[in-house]
Amino acid sequence: MDNAITGLALDIGTSGIRGQLLDIAEGKVLRSYIMSRNPIPGSNIMDHLTFAIEHGVGKAKELLLRAVNDIIVSVKPENLRRISVCGNPVQLSLFEGIEIKDLAYAGENKLRSENIRRADRTGRIISGDAIGLSQNIEVMIPPAVRHEIGADALAMMLKSGFLDDDMCMVTDYGTNAEMALKVGDSIYTGSAAAGPALEGQHTACGMLAGPGALSDLIRTGSGWIMKVLDEDLNAQDGPILNIRSNIVKKQGTAPAGITGTGMIALIHAGMQDDRIDPPKIKGNTIDIGRNLYFGENDLKEAGKAIGAIRAGHLTLMKEADINIKDISTMYMAGAAGTYVDPVKAKSVGMVPAHSKRIVQAGNTSLELAKDLVFMPEKMDELNGIAKEISAKHVMFSASPVFSRIYVLELAYWTEGMPLHMYKAKLSSVGIEYPDGVCETETERKHAKDISDTGDSLKFSEPKTVYGASWDCRRCMICVRSCPEKALSLSNGRFIMNTGRCLGSACCVCETRCKDRIFRRSDFILL
Repeated sequence: MDNAITGLALDIGTSGIRGQLLDIAEGKVLRSYIMSRNPIPGSNIMDHLTFAIEHGVGKAKELLLRAVNDIIVSVKPENLRRISVCGNPVQLSLFEGIEIKDLAYAGENKLRSENIRRADRTGRIISGDAIGLSQNIEVMIPPAVRHEIGADALAMMLKSGFLDDDMCMVTDYGTNAEMALKVGDSIYTGSAAAGPALEGQHTACGMLAGPGALSDLIRTGSGWIMKVLDEDLNAQDGPILNIRSNIVKKQGTAPAGITGTGMIALIHAGMQDDRIDPPKIKGNTIDIGRNLYFGENDLKEAGKAIGAIRAGHLTLMKEADINIKDISTMYMAGAAGTYVDPVKAKSVGMVPAHSKRIVQAGNTSLELAKDLVFMPEKMDELNGIAKEISAKHVMFSASPVFSRIYVLELAYWTEGMPLHMYKAKLSSVGIEYPDGVCETETERKHAKDISDTGDSLKFSEPKTVYGASWDCRRCMICVRSCPEKALSLSNGRFIMNTGRCLGSACCVCETRCKDRIFRRSDFILL
């Protein structure tokens, strides 16, 4: 091992980074690493775009490079020669330091009026010093299919089996849900801004997937057994929840928070046991532990995310002029797509209701990055595949069909429109939504989203911090008000943990400042 030539595969996601140190000669995984948050302030794509536009691509790039360097130090590589990075177009553009305004604005007319040109996102191999890393490192960045459908979408199509199938869909479930539909030789693509709820964020007791997270519920004769993640992200038996009575029987490991898959399980269980009728929860909250609950506001946040995904699926079907019952297989990618119970996901609307087969494919983005570390010559092939895919991209932000469907989703999940009325209204869009669900064959390719963790798996959060100071009263309202505990005061300087900051979607620190002194724009990288 001391003389091994190594490479680092990275999946840069909106809510975190996954990395693996690889022995290139032996073709094996040595160590794995999960950074549970993205170092750029914000919890979704739009927050990251806003940060880069307001503060400059250079600052966003520096935050990402610091995080990557922290990962390199943590995995302790010997003779590191190669880094391969996969992810959505925003993350890869910020990592490389190229223009992102063409990703921020919808429509060609807007781009022309702002004199913005599309950035070149062809797959490439560049030297580390061109990025800002060591000059002795090769950096490989795979291609995007289109400006909005990036390398992670190409990865989910290639590594799931989707391209070898027909009448099928694939979705990488996350804050920005990339999806594709294959009908014969035609591929329809889209990207829905689902938001952070399905990652366990923006909810009262939510948390990212990690030790202590409630990840699932399993029905038994005595109630629903909570499944709680341990230090190795294995689901262990926890307390037993009687949803109808809100009684928890203590046993096993008590949960510390609710991750996205746990929320899906709670919604499914609540609907099964007649506690949940969106947007209402009988009794207002489902209590799962001491000061731990799932409430109506959480249900609405999760419903918005589920609704965006379902609206995306239905929009692609409408564009392809096919019926919901025509979908034979649904491929689920990403961490959420791996760990969520596929039957529960189907019951709440994250998977087309009449999919006859569901395949959970794991972290396809990381798998593609690994391919390039082992076989850099594959870059030319990937560029060819990206060019040949006859993707008919539907920009949901400009699609009247998506808008009409998503309004119905919001009416169902947040306003109380009955399900039968939701289905009736869909017919006005030309979509017949059948009653019930069909029997489903399920297949999980890997037990975990990272199929092989090697000798060790380490977790951490970004260490990057911003700092600023003002001549103020030090009333500390800004610090106490921060919902993510991202702010602190040290030696007269306000310190911001960038990975925890919710960015432009929050700004509580600024709005709560009574003296109107606090300015996020004044923070500098320390």
